[in-house]
Amino acid sequence: MSSANPPSSEQPDATPAQVSASADDAAAGDGASGDPAGFDAVAAAAELDEFLADASAAGAGEAASAEYVAELEADVEALNALVEKKDARIQALEDESEVVRGRLEREADKQLELRTRKLLTGFLDVLDDLERALTSAREVDHNPDVVAGVELVHKRFLAKLGEFGVTHVPALGCAFDPEQHEAMAAVPSTDPEQVGKIIGVMREGYAIGDELLRPAGVAVGQAAK
Repeated sequence: MSSANPPSSEQPDATPAQVSASADDAAAGDGASGDPAGFDAVAAAAELDEFLADASAAGAGEAASAEYVAELEADVEALNALVEKKDARIQALEDESEVVRGRLEREADKQLELRTRKLLTGFLDVLDDLERALTSAREVDHNPDVVAGVELVHKRFLAKLGEFGVTHVPALGCAFDPEQHEAMAAVPSTDPEQVGKIIGVMREGYAIGDELLRPAGVAVGQAAK
């Protein structure tokens, strides 16, 4: 009877697949334990470059945005300056227009006043003729109805002039005033009280408002020689 062979102390040879698996496990174990042999420097450098590039791009974008905002603010400020300049010019033109309008209105009023005064002065000449006719009618023995009619026309004429502000300025017996009267004759007088006084009126004076329209034509008493 043959005895059984004792177990061999030698293990069978490992297969190639087992060897590869063992190597991978060793590499994984080394990386887990922090072995420098597992650090990929090229990949890390690439990641760093990409991060720096992104940061640089972000900074450039912020700088560009800030520059764009600054340009917009400058444009807005320039536009505001133009608007202020335009408003100032418009105001200056309006002020100038107001001055011109006021001057034109004053000139128009002055021209109207001059034309009105000239027209009314012409009516005074007609009034003088009417008064002379009335005086003659009273002095001569005419029909009383004619005198009454002329007197009525005279009153209506004065009333119509009064509607335009024309009033009679009495002169007879007043002291002669060269600004109010026009000396048309000098009459010697032995009465000292008559010297320098108006002792005769050849043409009545009239005013319009507070201004003299026509001075009275008068005879002034002077000391007899």
